[in-house]
Amino acid sequence: MPATDRQNRLLLAEDWRRIYQSFRNADFQSYDFDNLRRTMINYLRENYPEDFNDYIESSEYLALIDLIAYMGQNISFRIDLNARENYLELAERRESVLRLARLLSYNPKRNQAANGLLKVESVSTTEEILDSNNVNLANQTIVWNDPTNPDWYEQFVKVINSTLPVNAKFGRPIKKDTSNGIPTEQYRMLSTNTEVPVYSFSKNIDGRSVRFEIVSTDVNDRVIQEEAPFPGNNFAFLYRDDGRGSASSNTGFFSHFREGAIDEGVFNITTPSTNQVVAIDATNVNNTDVWLYKLDSFGAEQELWTKVDSVEGNNVVYNSLAKSVNNIYAVLTRVDDRISLMFSDGVFGNLPKGSFRVFYRVSKNERVIITPDDMRGITVTIPYLSKTDKVETLTLTYELKYTVDNSTVSETNASIKQNAPSTYYTQNRMVTGEDYQISPLGVSQEIIKVKSINRTSSGISRYFDLIDATGKYSKTNLYGTDGVLFKENLEPKTTFSFVTKTDVEGAIVNVIQPILRDKKVRNYYYNNFPKISTIDLGVTWVQSTKTTNLSTGYFKNTADVTSQLGSFTSSLLKLMVPGSLIKVLPPAGQSFLNTDLVSTTGYQGKKGVVDYKWVKIAAVSGDGTIVASSGQGPVSLNDVIPTGSRLAEIIPGLAGSLEADVATQLIDQVFAYKTFGLRYSTDSQSWRIVTENNLNVNAPFSTGKTGDISNQQLDSSWMLLFETNGETYTIKNRAMRYIFESNQEMRFYFDKTDKIYNNLTGKIVKDKISVLNINTQPDSALPFTVNYDWELTEEYRDAEGYVDSKKIEVTFFDSDDDGVVDDPDIFDTIVDETTNPLTKYIFQQKVTTTDGVEDYNYVPASTLNIIVLNNEGSLNPLSSYTNGQLFYFSNSNIFKFYNNTTGVLEQTTDYRARVGRDDITFHYIHGADDSSRIDPSASNIIDTYILTKSYDTDFRLYLNGAGTQPLPPSSDALALSYNTALSKIKSLSDEIIYHPVKYKVLFGEKSEADLQAIFKVVKNPDLVLNDNDIKSRIIAAINQYFALENWDFGDKFFFSEMANYVMSTMTPDLVTFIIVPNQSSQVFGSLYEIKSESDEIFISGATVDNIEVIDAVTASRLRADGTVVTASTRVSAGIQSSTTTSANTTGVATSNTTSSGASSSSSATGSTGATGSNYGTGSSSGSSSGSSSSSSSGSSSGSSGSSGSGYSGGY
Repeated sequence: MPATDRQNRLLLAEDWRRIYQSFRNADFQSYDFDNLRRTMINYLRENYPEDFNDYIESSEYLALIDLIAYMGQNISFRIDLNARENYLELAERRESVLRLARLLSYNPKRNQAANGLLKVESVSTTEEILDSNNVNLANQTIVWNDPTNPDWYEQFVKVINSTLPVNAKFGRPIKKDTSNGIPTEQYRMLSTNTEVPVYSFSKNIDGRSVRFEIVSTDVNDRVIQEEAPFPGNNFAFLYRDDGRGSASSNTGFFSHFREGAIDEGVFNITTPSTNQVVAIDATNVNNTDVWLYKLDSFGAEQELWTKVDSVEGNNVVYNSLAKSVNNIYAVLTRVDDRISLMFSDGVFGNLPKGSFRVFYRVSKNERVIITPDDMRGITVTIPYLSKTDKVETLTLTYELKYTVDNSTVSETNASIKQNAPSTYYTQNRMVTGEDYQISPLGVSQEIIKVKSINRTSSGISRYFDLIDATGKYSKTNLYGTDGVLFKENLEPKTTFSFVTKTDVEGAIVNVIQPILRDKKVRNYYYNNFPKISTIDLGVTWVQSTKTTNLSTGYFKNTADVTSQLGSFTSSLLKLMVPGSLIKVLPPAGQSFLNTDLVSTTGYQGKKGVVDYKWVKIAAVSGDGTIVASSGQGPVSLNDVIPTGSRLAEIIPGLAGSLEADVATQLIDQVFAYKTFGLRYSTDSQSWRIVTENNLNVNAPFSTGKTGDISNQQLDSSWMLLFETNGETYTIKNRAMRYIFESNQEMRFYFDKTDKIYNNLTGKIVKDKISVLNINTQPDSALPFTVNYDWELTEEYRDAEGYVDSKKIEVTFFDSDDDGVVDDPDIFDTIVDETTNPLTKYIFQQKVTTTDGVEDYNYVPASTLNIIVLNNEGSLNPLSSYTNGQLFYFSNSNIFKFYNNTTGVLEQTTDYRARVGRDDITFHYIHGADDSSRIDPSASNIIDTYILTKSYDTDFRLYLNGAGTQPLPPSSDALALSYNTALSKIKSLSDEIIYHPVKYKVLFGEKSEADLQAIFKVVKNPDLVLNDNDIKSRIIAAINQYFALENWDFGDKFFFSEMANYVMSTMTPDLVTFIIVPNQSSQVFGSLYEIKSESDEIFISGATVDNIEVIDAVTASRLRADGTVVTASTRVSAGIQSSTTTSANTTGVATSNTTSSGASSSSSATGSTGATGSNYGTGSSSGSSSGSSSSSSSGSSSGSSGSSGSGYSGGY
């Protein structure tokens, strides 16, 4: 907020709120008992002195007067109460506040129940089920990801499938969606319940017993939610897979849970009326969980009515629902979180008539923070109907994987008084800048402070090209120097189920063949399949014709005979067919420079000079030997290759589909419920089946026994592995991904669904990262001669499923997007892991989020001080190493550290290694489609910064010594929580970008080291004061100064301003207030001005331990030397006098003031530039204003040229 607003609020008596408060509390007429009694007696004495003169206490006249005074007091109180309760600002009774808020079309928010997802950790069934090994699973507990049970996955799925319908087994969900970036599927059991499928349990949370319910779970429009309760509805649950394997907390079966207990009520309306209201008298009904059903003549639920928001611009009369939706109602909030159901007017919605059943959930109306440790061993039993129509029992055991802190209490009266007029003012829409500052506060009581900034505003000339730094809407062209490139092997899984042959054929088209075309599979192919060496054949290229990026010609051998290609030869040249990649080398002693050959000696190291080229065979005519009469050669290459270039290597093309006979074999294997694999044959350039008898599923990938049919299970060259539990097939495929990371400098944006086309060329414009030629070659001081381009393929997601914009998945560049890359050797060229392999690792360190999720972040090897060795046999004597020395042994891929206490190496899993390279200088280019260009006349990008109540509460508890430092919610979490509500009221042309706000702690031990400080104060020597009391009052004043309403995100802190407030609060007990930094490297005055970032807000971490009471200001106490000038001022009746003394210290000035409304000034001289301050009440400068305040400043001189100045309340 502007500094003037904060100073007016804290420092100036003319604040209109204070003035209004004074008038509001003024007692202009007295109507209390004593005054009424006295007034009546005085009236009788003055007007009827003869008639009424008996005023003794036992007189009956006084009894009547007392009675009348008592009645008058009560009537006055009622009149006053009625008057006050009719104004929202003055009302105190909850019912009055609620009713007045509804007059402004504001429906106060009730409590929000804690809710989240529980993961199924184990299953058990009473049904007789056999797995593929004929093991009876009845009454056996199957644990998810059980390392002691190699068949856990098959058994787990088999038990789950026993509860599902035949046509909706695992792999054939009834609904699919993506929630928080994670693919999510819904399944529904054949449960036999006749009531609402809700399963309750209780847990002890913070010493309190809290009731929860596991509910039937739905996913709709990317939001996981509870299904509407319906008696007899089958229990539904979710399966989620984040692609990180079964050990991930986001992979497995899940159910939604909610705090509270569901209840119901039935009412009947025989004579409906317009806008009829039906009261539900249960207390603590939460804000979301209300459903209304119309009942049929048998009392069964017939139709679910639609609930509409009761807010400005949207209600049971006017709303955005479809015209055909007429059975609508609104839920109104009443005292103690009771509710009323309000129906429509019979014109814009139907009048209710008949019997209705309302379901609602009563919650605790308390803020509850649930940790994973609080939610373990939750057991639920669900009866279900087996395939033999027998009732069996499924037992599920649940656990919580993430901390849940989304519960809120009812909206307070103070919040309602603030939000109701604001919402009415904005008319429940966000159009103007002020709307964006106000409306989000009314969406949820969890939002306690918000600031919106229009990054790009409407009205700017459309000829002005606006730039979006995130890259979402604008082209990005940036350079960085902290690039990290590494590769990772993956084994992702997917599933499919089948009943008929058509199902399997559909799985081939929709599941299997997309895997074959996946770029990660292609990466694995290029990295692990051997390249076919042809250099010994002595085959060279003869160019016939050339055009831009295309040349034709033929190949000849050492005997100058034209070589046959493809199926016309049995040599390795049979692999040279359209789609194959070939590597060519220049003639001996020469190099490639663009499309020409140059002397290696004269051009070595020159820009653009390379020693090899990869090209694709675009076409082959016949056997590749006959030159056309036009002079065009029989072989077409997708680049200009000069005559004499030598054929060095061949990479056969990778097929993206199955041949018909292989597809038939696959279908046969599936219907035989066999385990089998798919391998790739480079000879035939096609996919082949590996039967179970020949398949080696445990050995690492190898082409040594590829195609083996000895029935000894030797072939481990499979790329896709098919395994079944008897009902569902799981496909595990081998894959590799390349990851590029910028640790500090860059953030990457990528949307793989958005294809950018160049209107001039008609080609796709791809995002890319170029490793620049100024980088040095591996194990050399020489730079590269060309840039190496990487194509962006997919956004990188962390272990929790959130996009990590520091990283991006990349692959080999494919300029023409034909599935054949331009250069499959660039990773080897940049890293060269075969030369000095022990130096070709990058390292990552384990981190644990507040939700208990483990992930790994890049750490420079120099920071870790790590020693890389092949094995432990390469170690020096252990005594030669320091305690804690970290080792990485590449042969076994393990980390160990030296413990000098035990004298041995101890293994640790806190680190992992990846082959790669860091400190890369790179160029990041992101393209944006013209259709996504920011049109300033039509669109705005709104950066909305949000501070949440949960984070605020947790952080303040942390400052008070409770728990660890909390993290603010992520941008994705904010969007997930609030985007649905805000999207309804924002302008269509606006795009909201959510930013979480975090606290920036000042002064205390929990602040950053360079922000820690001691406040040194001098008490008034004329008063007897207790040091502890002084310290407590100062901390209270500092905390009030940093009250949330006084600050905004991105504000600047000025110590002079805070000192003015503290001194005005502490007058006359305090005469000097000084801040001294804790760090010895910091000078006095270095904390006088502190800036916060746009996503930060200040909070004080100071405690009484940070206050030191001193006798006088001296250089030793201020960590200064030189001359200190102090000034004391005494003011009386507007006359100011000052006295100045000097000491032999440097750059420090202090001033003492003992009355308010006057200012004092001081000056200082010194050579170090340190700045000192003493503050008197009412002195200020800069943006402060007010009649009781005057601006003053000090003058200084210093031999070092730095600022050595003294201030009296200014800055």
